[in-house]
Amino acid sequence: MSPKKSREVICGVHATLAALGRGAERVKRLFIAPGRKGEPGTLAREMAEKGGIPVDEIPTGRLDDLAGSRQHQGMAVEVHPTPILTLDAFLEGLPPEKPPILLLDGIQDPRNLGAILRTAAALGAGGALWPKDSAAELTPSVAKAAAGAIEVMPLACVTNMSRAVEAVKKAGYWAIAGDPEGKVVLGSNEALPMPAALVLGGEGKGVRRLVRKNCDVGVRIPLSGGIVSSLNVSVAAGILLCEIVSQAAKSDIVRGVPKKDNPNFTKA
Repeated sequence: MSPKKSREVICGVHATLAALGRGAERVKRLFIAPGRKGEPGTLAREMAEKGGIPVDEIPTGRLDDLAGSRQHQGMAVEVHPTPILTLDAFLEGLPPEKPPILLLDGIQDPRNLGAILRTAAALGAGGALWPKDSAAELTPSVAKAAAGAIEVMPLACVTNMSRAVEAVKKAGYWAIAGDPEGKVVLGSNEALPMPAALVLGGEGKGVRRLVRKNCDVGVRIPLSGGIVSSLNVSVAAGILLCEIVSQAAKSDIVRGVPKKDNPNFTKA
């Protein structure tokens, strides 16, 4: 079988096994290098057989073409299209406890997008959304870096991020922007408003002005200065999201409290 551009392909051990875990409703076919032995290779074949999923052993070079890179770790799956929700469907599907969600304002690098989704899934985020234009798409590189996150976390694309921020706020969330000039300093013991929608900007540009204007508060990570004056967006996402999850777990003081009644929050 020759690869086709219209196929949606996921590659890499973790991403492939996560997709196979959803069975034939998700996976059309497993592609695996003949030399892919050991536990991951055996497990992938067993999962495919159990799910009635066809298995094609193909040379590594053909896997390179299929995955669009050499970073496939000897296996890939052709999948049915990844469900990408509308904003309304995304918000309607959020659980009542309102876990943190992410609004990604123009992440360009597929590896950054995948790494952010992986961290978000690991920390129990309720989903992520990003704009249809001027942002990375769900490529095999994103899926591999996400290491299975796209199989478990709701994802949505929107046409207007500023409106998305407003819609998220109307749904009961507080929009917290990762902002190098934010007035709230991470680690200052100042309570963040909950439930939180973390808004992150693209590489080198940050959150766009109109999107930032609609956010409730800006939070910055204190850096010591010197030669390292900034952080990769996926690293910043992990630090900020970890703080949000930590604060949410320790206290319900600000969870769901209207702005006018919230003594711990000042718009910044």
